[in-house]
Amino acid sequence: MSKLVRFNAFFRRFMTLWVFLSIFSGLAFGYAFPNVNLSFLVLPLVFLMIYVMIIPTRFSLFVRVFRSPKEIVLGLVNILLVAPLIAFAVSSLLLSDHNLVAGFTLAGAVPPGGMNAAWTGLLGGNVPLAIVLQALTLIISVVQVPYTLQVLVGAYVRIPINLLMKSLAVLVFLPLTAGFLTRQGIVRSVGEKVIDRARPLFPVLSGICALSVVFVASSLQAKKIVTNPSSIYYTIAVAIIYYVILFFTGSFLAKLAKLNYENSIPIIYGGATKNLSIAIALAISAFPKSNVVLAIISCFMVQMPMASVFFRVVPKMLGKRLEI
Repeated sequence: MSKLVRFNAFFRRFMTLWVFLSIFSGLAFGYAFPNVNLSFLVLPLVFLMIYVMIIPTRFSLFVRVFRSPKEIVLGLVNILLVAPLIAFAVSSLLLSDHNLVAGFTLAGAVPPGGMNAAWTGLLGGNVPLAIVLQALTLIISVVQVPYTLQVLVGAYVRIPINLLMKSLAVLVFLPLTAGFLTRQGIVRSVGEKVIDRARPLFPVLSGICALSVVFVASSLQAKKIVTNPSSIYYTIAVAIIYYVILFFTGSFLAKLAKLNYENSIPIIYGGATKNLSIAIALAISAFPKSNVVLAIISCFMVQMPMASVFFRVVPKMLGKRLEI
């Protein structure tokens, strides 16, 4: 096993720890240096996070996966419709702050993160389907996310649709285009084997960018959370309920559609492991100085641990005996 592969395995194994370290170090930094605003780092970090994950993607995967339209349609429905509806319903019932509701809805509306493919691979699921769903929802999100927010929370929170669409366009199309051009340049000049050798490094680089976004977001909310810790306790509890419902709903939909085990996993984890770094970037640009970011930080603190718990639960719900 190469050093890159071992480092990749080590990084993924302790991802929950890295998330909490990023949150608490961000809180410490923001509390110690309240006048230092790092929000300008968020957009370039999210750009890099997506860019480095596009480079190793083989586009031949898309051709094979599109031969299974039922799985793609169900995945899109679960990711783009079911997840934000559950986020809105749960937060509306349990929270009175409209900005927190908007934050949960935004967290549910964004596309899946790169960890969807990682969890899918670990659970023996259909990794190409996970990658296709991530790419498709990333592109659709430019229009889908702003209008989902407008429909669900626009009645009591002002949704800057044009700003959100412009921010998403920058966060989606620029890194997608740059990543594709970089990949083509590497393949033509030195061949695919160079990318294959470096493949374990790309998820780590993307993950470090995501953790950096968490650090920045936590630093921006540090004073509020440190001086009033109860402000986040309840939102964390709401986030736990939200993710439990997400995983059970995704599993129910997969069984209802009679999908096999391999195709069920990316649909379930696609709806439940969202790219919260994109959500934070949008919240900082469109909803500055509001509790929208606080809700997304709560989801950050809960999403990875819940994905780890359901790593063992989901196979049992799907009737699969998995050696893990």
